[in-house]
Amino acid sequence: MLPKIFAWSWPQKWPGWALWGMGLLSLGYGLISSLAAMDVDGLCLAAIGCAILGVASPNPFGIAMKEMVPGTSDQWSVEPLPPMHPSQWHLDRPRWNEKFKEWLPDPLARYEMDGPEISCKKIDGQWAIYYGGQELQCEECQGGKVVSGKKCSECGGGETRRFDSEIEADEKIQKLISRHEGDDAQTVVFTEHPRNSRYRRLYNTEPPMITATLLWHACSVMFIVGMFLGFPSEDREVFSPFAIGLVVLGTICAIISQWYNRGIVEAWDTVTSIVKYVDEGHGELVGQVRPATFLPLDIVHVDGYRDPDWTFDNLVAWAWSYRVYECVKERYYDSQTETWKTRTVCNWRRVRGYGGSRDFMLHDGTGGILVDIDSFGNSSFGEPIWTREEPGRTGGGELYTGKGDIRRHEWRLWALQLGDPVYLMARIRSRPFDEIPKGTVANNASRVHHNLIAVGEDAVRRTAKLRKGTEFSVLKPKTSTVSRLGAIFLLIAASLVMATIGG
Repeated sequence: MLPKIFAWSWPQKWPGWALWGMGLLSLGYGLISSLAAMDVDGLCLAAIGCAILGVASPNPFGIAMKEMVPGTSDQWSVEPLPPMHPSQWHLDRPRWNEKFKEWLPDPLARYEMDGPEISCKKIDGQWAIYYGGQELQCEECQGGKVVSGKKCSECGGGETRRFDSEIEADEKIQKLISRHEGDDAQTVVFTEHPRNSRYRRLYNTEPPMITATLLWHACSVMFIVGMFLGFPSEDREVFSPFAIGLVVLGTICAIISQWYNRGIVEAWDTVTSIVKYVDEGHGELVGQVRPATFLPLDIVHVDGYRDPDWTFDNLVAWAWSYRVYECVKERYYDSQTETWKTRTVCNWRRVRGYGGSRDFMLHDGTGGILVDIDSFGNSSFGEPIWTREEPGRTGGGELYTGKGDIRRHEWRLWALQLGDPVYLMARIRSRPFDEIPKGTVANNASRVHHNLIAVGEDAVRRTAKLRKGTEFSVLKPKTSTVSRLGAIFLLIAASLVMATIGG
């Protein structure tokens, strides 16, 4: 996708072009004024201009990411989206229970891969199976001809296939499900999952070694060195404190760059696990929030209001806050006029708030795994999903009056909802034996993800975290070490030389 050695990049939006133009203007004016006056004073503007041009030049890897994954945020954005309606999540797909002689919900169905869509219905004393939205056709006959040594006596071919007993219908449903066990997991996962085959090129791409940012910043350092060398020998001593300051600045920038890049490398270097094949250990998971059990979720009334638009019943984790914008008059002593004066000070004041959470299932299309959300100390639900500035009409807490002038009331709700994307860096470990549902997922004994749980425990060079959003909302563009630190090390080395010569 990108050249390995050198890649040039231009600003992508008008604010970037405006900043780029300012840098170019500063660079041009500095060079022309230096040549016209035959002195080095203008090189300072040239250095500043190059520094601005470097900041305005985007990371080529970031441009490539935006082309492949447009509009990444804390919501699903790449079509086709995961199934968003609970009816498509296999939450209550039944199995025939011969002991109780009735269809009972299969507790393992929600752990299975998405698809195929299967349902069963009794028609005229027989059981009809709907596969992919259509009633199952007879598979043993084709136009009434003999197929595989068998002749269908029930139909003339091409008609629906129905079953006389619940046991036969259940066995057929399990066979239809097992057909998809061999599907390639990298095509079954959600479209926006980083292990989807469409992103293979992106993950195999290395950032270019040299970028426009590196070249512009290197030119900025060169102009600073040129300005220093243009000073008379007797005036260079004055430049020494400035050179030492540049050494300190470069060192600080290198430390910040390494600290910031650590999180980026952690996310890119940790291979995102596919739930269908996940095993114990520390890893990364991305998927959709779904209910973990048959128990209904808590009904949340924000600040106790019972209005329908203040009530939510699809939240697995939530926190609401009520705050006011309060202005208070206070007296203060003005030391310049040596008198007491009055001023109005306005601030947001948090009045009250509350939150809660429930364990949920993370499903990536290939399977689901239980998540212990309370074990994650490092979690974020992104931007508020709901805000109000007027109180509800039914119920609710008392409005804050305070001692000052209350100019605004505001209620906000942050939450992780059913269907939302979620990203985890977590430890995968076995569930307690008495909590593991009996049976195997999709009749395949090698699938053990229903025996596991994701918990928020740190590991070596891995910090446990939970974020609302896909992995692409967490990932930042990669940069090569040369492009990221090359200009900083050049600045430090040049500044040490200038400090030594000047001293």
